[in-house]
Amino acid sequence: MTANFIRALAVKSFDVPDRKRCPDKAEFDLVTVDDHSVARLILAPGWRWSEFAKPAELTAFCEHHHLGYCISGQLDIEMADGGRSTIRANDTYALPPGHDEWVVGDQPFVAVEFLGAASFGRPRSHGMHALI
Repeated sequence: MTANFIRALAVKSFDVPDRKRCPDKAEFDLVTVDDHSVARLILAPGWRWSEFAKPAELTAFCEHHHLGYCISGQLDIEMADGGRSTIRANDTYALPPGHDEWVVGDQPFVAVEFLGAASFGRPRSHGMHALI
């Protein structure tokens, strides 16, 4: 197990993100605090990974690791092996690679992710995490 250390005081706002990505039906606001990337995801109703992200990712399933907290909305998850789950407001979640995901209902899915978001929404990332 690796240890994570905070080396310096750092405060940033998603109101002024370091990077912003807006692929179809999605918005990703990224900030870096110390050496850690954190993202706010806003996925619009009707967004589905296999429809909107798969063509850019060039993988059969989402190959990102995700660790996050849902602020609002609902996201359904289906793993490559058929396992399913649902993420709702106030849920924390950990998703391994090999999944599809989609917004359920007429409200956007809004979450903060602490792992897996640095390269999310970047064309042709092949699921690889990026520091830039």
